[in-house]
Amino acid sequence: MIKPFVCSLFALAVFSPVHGQMPVNSSNPSSDWKIRWSTSDEFNGHQPDWKKWIKQGGLPDTTSWKWDNVKNIAVEDGIAELTMRHNSDNESDKGTYFTSGILKSYRTFTYGYFEARIKGAALSGSGVCPSFWLYSNFDNDAPEGEVIYCEVDVVELQQYDWYQGHQDDVRDIDMNLHCVVKKNGKRNWRRPKSFAKEQLNKWRAPWDPREDFHVYGCEVSRSDIIWYIDGKEVAGKPNTLWHRPKHVALSLGLRKPFVRFENNRNNAIDPKADTEAAAILAEFPVGMLVDYVRVWEK
Repeated sequence: MIKPFVCSLFALAVFSPVHGQMPVNSSNPSSDWKIRWSTSDEFNGHQPDWKKWIKQGGLPDTTSWKWDNVKNIAVEDGIAELTMRHNSDNESDKGTYFTSGILKSYRTFTYGYFEARIKGAALSGSGVCPSFWLYSNFDNDAPEGEVIYCEVDVVELQQYDWYQGHQDDVRDIDMNLHCVVKKNGKRNWRRPKSFAKEQLNKWRAPWDPREDFHVYGCEVSRSDIIWYIDGKEVAGKPNTLWHRPKHVALSLGLRKPFVRFENNRNNAIDPKADTEAAAILAEFPVGMLVDYVRVWEK
């Protein structure tokens, strides 16, 4: 039985294993949270419940690796592992050199509380990013000035980001917001660093996320977006633009030195042609672990 965590907004009450845990709004006990088993997974079988998750097709576009859920997602002893693999003999697949796994929900949610218990990837330095995120489809028919796409990063681990003259390390955790707004008929990306007050959150952990499991949660409501780690509120933003229906996703992506960010996207490089990347190729395959993912709606 997983022990409950207590925070300023939510107290997690433990019920029978059939019902899992449910958040309770401590400031308003009349709030009625319902767990949505259509997208919650305890990983108690021999594989993810593929009735909940998209196994192939309809997965997010990537330019620096390919998705292969058959090869890169496994479940053992109640834990799902999502693995990033280097292609055999450094074979290029349309300019990419790695495959990885992603759990993307069939269902979408506009608002709710989203939580997963995750252990980071055992890579010695930068290179991969274990992620738990919510994202919408693109609506290119949205009116001028409206949101075409929105994304809530519940957590991104091990990014080793560079921001305001500071190089992050493994204990720096990102919890950001992204969106695309139609401007002059075109897609206009709003990235966290350009809109830091509205969209960027960083939190420094007193522990290494690669060494143990931790609980990462986020409540998205009509008015606010609030982030939690191990039951403690760590960040919050007003919800001004993140009102589109969103898929739930857990994935393991590539970061520097295996990609270069250009033209608003991560681009693949030949890892054997880069000294820094080649030096850590022997550590692959590498995986993130997920104990559970749970979704609630009021």
